[in-house]
Amino acid sequence: MAICFPCETMNWEILPAVRREMTSYLVNEKKISRKEVSEKLGLTESAVCQYLKGKRGGNFEFSEINLKKIKKLANNLMKKGYQEKLCFICKELDSPKNMVKKAKNKKTKNKK
Repeated sequence: MAICFPCETMNWEILPAVRREMTSYLVNEKKISRKEVSEKLGLTESAVCQYLKGKRGGNFEFSEINLKKIKKLANNLMKKGYQEKLCFICKELDSPKNMVKKAKNKKTKNKK
């Protein structure tokens, strides 16, 4: 079995889901244009479109508490910028260790 560090799982499984939730919130609830969201989040407009359609970001589900934190983070990122806040996502979310375990378990079940 290959070694997989928690940061790898966060990067491949959870952060895309965070981006999915951010783009959905900003475009659908805050009514911010896809172009502005793509610029602020450092994504292409087509990537934003794919997150909105569910083609990116997987199917990882967040708790209501974490969804509120993601929305708050999205609001802050729109004001201040994206890059300097990215590493704080793991610290802001409730028990990243449990999310990593959940993502790994889901991935293992999908392979069977």
